[in-house]
Amino acid sequence: MKYHLTCKTIKIMIHKKKLKLLPGYCLIISGICLLCSCSSSRTMDTNFLYFQHGLDSMNSGRIKDRTIQPADLLSIQVFSTSLNQDQVTLFNIPNNNSGVGYQQGYPVSTDGNIDFPVIGKIKVAGLTKPQLEATLNEKLSGYVKDPSVLIRFLHFDVNVLGEVKTPGIHSFEKDHVTVLDAIGAANDLTDYGKRRDVLVIRGNDSTNRSRKYYKLDLTSGSLFQSPAYQLQPDDIVYVGAKDKKLHDITKTTNYDNLRIWQFILSVLSVTASILFVTYNINK
Repeated sequence: MKYHLTCKTIKIMIHKKKLKLLPGYCLIISGICLLCSCSSSRTMDTNFLYFQHGLDSMNSGRIKDRTIQPADLLSIQVFSTSLNQDQVTLFNIPNNNSGVGYQQGYPVSTDGNIDFPVIGKIKVAGLTKPQLEATLNEKLSGYVKDPSVLIRFLHFDVNVLGEVKTPGIHSFEKDHVTVLDAIGAANDLTDYGKRRDVLVIRGNDSTNRSRKYYKLDLTSGSLFQSPAYQLQPDDIVYVGAKDKKLHDITKTTNYDNLRIWQFILSVLSVTASILFVTYNINK
């Protein structure tokens, strides 16, 4: 009988000892969950840097004079170096400001011509501004004494899409626009943007039925040698997303599930601690 009581007493003591260790187990589990949630990677990502290599080729890039293309809109103003300016009135389009954002000018037709007063149709596609100015000066010499012509482009829109901070159509008031200008207007790439694989889509004609595609590497100095470095009106610049973005989207779902399980374990740990304290108080 004494032996039986002694064994029972030992079992009770072991049981109480296990209960005393329960809070420690709960703390260990909670610590492991906390360490898992706070782990981070210290790997350095250099893909965010521009012009990492090929810097010797940067000096060979040259900005070319923009040539007139179909669908361009030209501002052409005719002057005379003589005192009589009335003779040029016929050749200047009136400044009509009706309507918001209205731009008066000479549209270049699909066959590359403009319709100029008195002179008629003039082939302008493929010419630079200085070349067209020289052509008009020659044609106007029979109507205007000492003519002088000033030409400006009125239309330069670039559509920037993909992983940039401000996507959309960006307008420029200058003749020469580069892919870096377009990216700058879009407030740079996002952290998920592919700097080694930027796509420029360019239409070959005003109907955009034929297109060309260029791949640019913003981390290389060879970018300045690409025919797509200098953009044309209505070009599309597309910045693709890194694979990391798709992985992060998947990880976000898994991470949310992990946090739920961590929360459940934390609740169970606190509940077990409360039950243990309550048990000892009521004992």
